[in-house]
Amino acid sequence: MKRTSVIVIIILLSINSILFAQLKPDGQKAMEHVAFLGSDEFEGRQPGTPGYQKAAEYVALKMKEFGLKPAVDNNSYFQQVTFKNRSYNQQPIRLQVTEPENRRYYAGRNRDFFPVTGTGSGIVKGELVYAGYGIISEEPVWNDYSNIDPKGKIVLIAPGTPEILGTDESKKWTMDKKIKTAIEQGAVGVINMNISQQQGRRRGGRLSKDTCPDGFVVLSANRTFLDDVFYLANRSWKFLISKTLREKKSFSSPLPIVVEMETHYTFIDSLTAPNVIGILPGKNKKLKDEYIIIGGHLDHKGVGIDGFILNGADDNAGSAGVILEIARVLQANRFEPDRTVVFASWAGEEMGLVGSKYYTNNPLYPLDKTVIYMNIDMVGCGDTDLYVGGMWEHSDFFEIIKSKMDEETKKKLRFRLNYRGSDHSSFLAKGVTWISLRSGNVLTRDLKDEHPEYHKPGDTPDIIEPELLELAARHHYDIITHLSKSRENLLDKKHHIMAVHKNSTIVDLHCDTIDRFLKGENLSEDKKTGHLDIPKLKKGAVDLQVFACYNGPPANDLEKYQAAKTVTKQIDGIYRLVEENEEDLAIVKNNSELSRLRGSGKVGILIAIEGGYAIENDLSLLRSFYRSGARMMTLTHWLRTDWADASGDEEPKYFGLTTFGEQVVEEMNSLGMIIDVSHVHDETFWDVIRITDSPVIASHSCCRALSDHHRNMTDKMLEALAENNGVIGINYAPGFLNAEFDNKRNELMAEIAKKHGLPADMTAFMKADPEKQKLVLAEISKKTAELRKKLDPIDVKTVVDHIEHVIKITGSANHVGLGSDFDGISALPVGLENVGVISNITKELFARNIKENDIKKILGGNFIRVLRKVCN
Repeated sequence: MKRTSVIVIIILLSINSILFAQLKPDGQKAMEHVAFLGSDEFEGRQPGTPGYQKAAEYVALKMKEFGLKPAVDNNSYFQQVTFKNRSYNQQPIRLQVTEPENRRYYAGRNRDFFPVTGTGSGIVKGELVYAGYGIISEEPVWNDYSNIDPKGKIVLIAPGTPEILGTDESKKWTMDKKIKTAIEQGAVGVINMNISQQQGRRRGGRLSKDTCPDGFVVLSANRTFLDDVFYLANRSWKFLISKTLREKKSFSSPLPIVVEMETHYTFIDSLTAPNVIGILPGKNKKLKDEYIIIGGHLDHKGVGIDGFILNGADDNAGSAGVILEIARVLQANRFEPDRTVVFASWAGEEMGLVGSKYYTNNPLYPLDKTVIYMNIDMVGCGDTDLYVGGMWEHSDFFEIIKSKMDEETKKKLRFRLNYRGSDHSSFLAKGVTWISLRSGNVLTRDLKDEHPEYHKPGDTPDIIEPELLELAARHHYDIITHLSKSRENLLDKKHHIMAVHKNSTIVDLHCDTIDRFLKGENLSEDKKTGHLDIPKLKKGAVDLQVFACYNGPPANDLEKYQAAKTVTKQIDGIYRLVEENEEDLAIVKNNSELSRLRGSGKVGILIAIEGGYAIENDLSLLRSFYRSGARMMTLTHWLRTDWADASGDEEPKYFGLTTFGEQVVEEMNSLGMIIDVSHVHDETFWDVIRITDSPVIASHSCCRALSDHHRNMTDKMLEALAENNGVIGINYAPGFLNAEFDNKRNELMAEIAKKHGLPADMTAFMKADPEKQKLVLAEISKKTAELRKKLDPIDVKTVVDHIEHVIKITGSANHVGLGSDFDGISALPVGLENVGVISNITKELFARNIKENDIKKILGGNFIRVLRKVCN
């Protein structure tokens, strides 16, 4: 009997599993929502319009149907969002010539004309009159209206002002003043001649709210219209403009052309439109107050001034379709999450992320309890690649996501680096972990673009591929079902710390790695030896690495006049390194070039010269190095040049800079080359500070107050560096971080060198027999490791001690950065064994409660300020 009962139970369970087989999201079901929301009925879903409200009501109705609970006070799906200072152009919008023949023109910024923001509304008709710049000057030097009668007419006005006005009065002649002058002269409308170009973009101006009375129409017309009306009058606007500029006279004149214009412009101080938000409540007592949010914007661009509806099927009705389909399947599968899942359709992304910003400023659920925000934007077109923003920034968290992801989906994942263009940015700004999905590739604007109708009237449901909606839905469904049940600590602060690290612009001000490349090492490989290579740079999320081209103090005249050649070979080596790894590296000479690398996956390489011996006392060589791409120079190394004392000199010879040394500083300022005061004597530093008119850096130095080493900077020097708006990059060398360690190691070295019959002086030592050098260095390495065990630990905390000291002395975090000296030092602090683990510095800065913005400055922002100022 008992055996029979067990069999019956097994059979019943099997039947139950068949009846309630787990469904997966269906692309055709998602497509039904997209087809409806992307139809003309919704007129482009612009917030504040009936079309958007109808779309929001549809999404709320479907959320209810699919078992989602209201998120707002438990009785509404609508979180009302306020939009301030909004303006709209409604149809009809017309510009046509009625006499001497009928010609009609088409609205659109890249077509014939467009309404100027702030125009009055109505219909005006009148003869055209060309009024030059449309200016009547305060002094009787210029009057564009002296030879014309604009009353009852439509005035054509050219951009700009005549040179004779001078700078002060020219600034007064804004678009508003020109329009007000035309109104005072009796005109009924104005056509702005859109003939100037700035960075390839045509501009039509913007009027203040109260400039135009109702019925006074202002349009901006492009060249097609202007050519037509002037040619119809047997005139040339190009000739008139040219003659005005050449002869410095106004050539205003009437045109026997009648034009009719119509606009309907509305300005609204404020309006409201809802975010639509529903929830699937968590069931676990401990986890239900943690939140997973999935969302995308519901709005689009409305109706264009050309009269075409911008349906926004791909951008972004697809997000609503995917979200609703996920909700349907979760309900069908009777899924009960442990964490609460929040589903959101945002208002106003196209107006500046208004809806998602409103939510993150007025969250319905605590942001510090929000595990992740998952954004969906444009997932209906392209190929099956899944481009995921945040996958790199939140790589540790994404490993948790991927742990339950099927292998086929994993193969489709693609990094989308530094993506900031959608609603996830609102959550990013609040420190919430985020990812943002797009199907296909990023926008390219070329003919093979995978989202070809972006912000165009052709973005209709006809171009949407249901299989892509299904892919996006299944991707997010799997993430939700996994994370909502996961027992890992998804709110661990480490995820946020790593995101801050990767979102920062990370700069290391000094490495000596090029010598390894010149000796034949393949830096594209993750090497077990050495401190820096391309994989480690990528792992450390470095954006800009300064490569030093080093020439040490010459021992004789032969070496002195080989210095430029030595450095030139290293510069050539850097170029070869970059050329051989062009997918990963790029030479950077200024901040603009670095900015263009953001999102490319490439590390910028800035060329520096270490040791002013390289210029061989010749400013023409300095200029040549600049032309070759060098943008920094350390004035000395351990010992003086012929024009500057160095920190390693026992006694100063020149007490700072010679006259030629001052010329070097001035020439570097003139070229736009960063002066590096690491290695210089204190007297040299003060001379540089006195002479320079640009910020300087100490690329790889530490604080003398914490470690009494001649290579380090005193507090007074730090104060002066801050007043100069410069930056010190903290060196990772244990001997600079802790002089006690350096002193004892030097004693060891002298002892071991003597034992092997070699000199203790480093310059002489490096010229000794290489085989004996190896023996000495191996023994020193072994003894140094034993020494470190006996002394206070030198680790990441020691580095941050020096960073904090700079902050304390200078009064802010604006003057300190990272200057590792990787591959130029024989030992490193514990936790900073190579560039791949520099996030440990970020972790320690967080542990000391340094503000996030200050952390970003320290990691690289401060040097970027200097780079922007000096290397323009």
